Amino acid sequence: MLRGTGICLVLLFSLKAQALSLEHFGETSIKTGTEFKKTTIGGLSGMVFNGDTLWALSDDRGKFGEPRFYGFDLKISGKSVSLNPKSVSFISGLPKTGERAAILDPEGLALLPSGDLLVSSEGDNNSKPREMPRIFRIDPQGAWKADLPIPAKFLPESIGQQKQGVQNNLSFEGLSSSNDGKVLFASVETSLFQDYVAGEEEKGDWLRILKYEDKPEKGYQPVAEYAYRLDPLKDGHGGKEVFRGASEILAVSETKLIVLERGVRLLPKKIWANTITLYLVDLAKGTDVSGVSKLEGAKFTGVEKTKLVDFESDLGKKRGDKRVQNFEALAWGPKLPDGRRSLLIMSDNNFSKKEITELVVFAVEGE
Repeated sequence: MLRGTGICLVLLFSLKAQALSLEHFGETSIKTGTEFKKTTIGGLSGMVFNGDTLWALSDDRGKFGEPRFYGFDLKISGKSVSLNPKSVSFISGLPKTGERAAILDPEGLALLPSGDLLVSSEGDNNSKPREMPRIFRIDPQGAWKADLPIPAKFLPESIGQQKQGVQNNLSFEGLSSSNDGKVLFASVETSLFQDYVAGEEEKGDWLRILKYEDKPEKGYQPVAEYAYRLDPLKDGHGGKEVFRGASEILAVSETKLIVLERGVRLLPKKIWANTITLYLVDLAKGTDVSGVSKLEGAKFTGVEKTKLVDFESDLGKKRGDKRVQNFEALAWGPKLPDGRRSLLIMSDNNFSKKEITELVVFAVEGE
């Protein structure tokens, strides 16, 4: 009896020791307006790390240049973090939508073992006809290779009154693949049109996380969807949130993700502030809702989430009175000098002089 209890205690301790935890390690930034090879660095919304290169995708819709992604030299020495651009590649060769060139709003980036990249684009519901959201594959130089299939419920009507699909500019923000590339996850920023319930944001909107598997001869195919509930809008730190969405996801395994929730808080004198929270999400605790056309009134179990870090409440001592930036990108980074692995989180500066491109590094333990 004592022996069995001891084994249980050891197992319990082992499980607790494996819990994922994050510790602020260091950070660096790039000033808005910085130019590289006749382009303006900014709008970095998705990233992946490979070797010694951090690849970062710009969500520039054409105002400051063509759709592109940068290669940065990332170095971490002691507590020092440096980030310097060394290449820029342009996305090219996408098929036209009828007679119209493809309209891109690039947001998510994932790396495959072959070296190819996957890109998610939010599309444009304001264009006529509407530009559909898409997830597509490019080679390392940026040339289009193929689009991935997207379930019909995510697609708005091409013309006329919208009754379903992604909301405008609230589409596929999150994109991540497993280490072996066999599984891919994509997430929308907030509820699909048909899932949205007015006033529900006070309780927390439901969004969908889409899972793909790489099938022999067919490529990536959607196999499941999971319902994720955003936090309710929060009142605190000098003002109330007026919006909250999921701006990125990062695969931990084939059943677990880190989700980046980003909110916007309205402070006095009409000043806007960002709120950032990272969660560990267990998809295995949720039901597959791919067969559910509308979440309201349906019976399902949402995924389980556990808070990892809140930038406002947990990082005050580390970052002082630093403004919380508009963080939109997550990636696993290099090993740190002490041997721990790193998690990278990067902000989209919106090409605004009031914001910066900031890279924050966390030391990771567990999982």
